Amino acid sequence: MDFATYTRLGFTTLTEEQFTEEQFKGQCNDAKLLIDNLTNDYYITHDVSDDLSSDVPFIVYRATQYQKAIAYQCEFAVASGASTIYEQKAGNLKTVSVGRTSLSTDGNSISDATYGNTGVVTTAVDLLARTGLLYRGVRAW
Repeated sequence: MDFATYTRLGFTTLTEEQFTEEQFKGQCNDAKLLIDNLTNDYYITHDVSDDLSSDVPFIVYRATQYQKAIAYQCEFAVASGASTIYEQKAGNLKTVSVGRTSLSTDGNSISDATYGNTGVVTTAVDLLARTGLLYRGVRAW
């Protein structure tokens, strides 16, 4: 993800003054790895740009939610100072704000703000929940 995509999606927390384009892409690549793991690598085997240009509104919605989840995860990583699961486990999150969402803990750990052991911020999981990307059932062929 680049800054143009990030801002097109309506995100403004991270700015080009904070990061070079390469640093921003690095943060987003770490976020994408966590999101891809959660979505069973759906957009590794499917082209997100094809889905974004689809004539089917739900497919466009799914791809857009996927990109927004990456953006939220990237903001969370920057705000918490932990972009990988290892860094999250080593960190101790007290409060973080991502967009209009604010997460606070009693100081227990960063895992209170993430979904299970995935390292993905709950806001991103909420975006993906209605897309089918989190489905783990048996495929009907």
